[in-house]
Amino acid sequence: RSSLIFEVLLHVNRPFSCLFFVVMVILMAYKGTVLPYAVHVYTVEVLLLLLFAPIEALRFAWGSRGNLTETSAFVSFFLLLSLANIALCVYLGVFQSYVLLIEEILLCIEFVLLVIETLIGVTLIAALSR
Repeated sequence: RSSLIFEVLLHVNRPFSCLFFVVMVILMAYKGTVLPYAVHVYTVEVLLLLLFAPIEALRFAWGSRGNLTETSAFVSFFLLLSLANIALCVYLGVFQSYVLLIEEILLCIEFVLLVIETLIGVTLIAALSR
């Protein structure tokens, strides 16, 4: 009953998420040195960006574990963390003080991958609940 498509998407998104996080940290450091930021705004945006990595790591672990062990509880936690990362992507893409074009492209790719994984996760929970 586990989903091969779900596992492949998780496998594809892992290296992209690592690349995404590293590029976003580098761009945030660049923006902090070049662009005029208020200290409290920059601090909040850096903290939100740093919050992305542990959520993503837990999300991958729980999604893969829930899929392979066919446990709907882990997939449910995966979905909750997916919603948190979708909210972070929306904030970083829409409400962030300065958004560069490369950030917007990376955020759109990450957002699409998150939404697809979330939709497949919902269908996986439906299949596991039967």
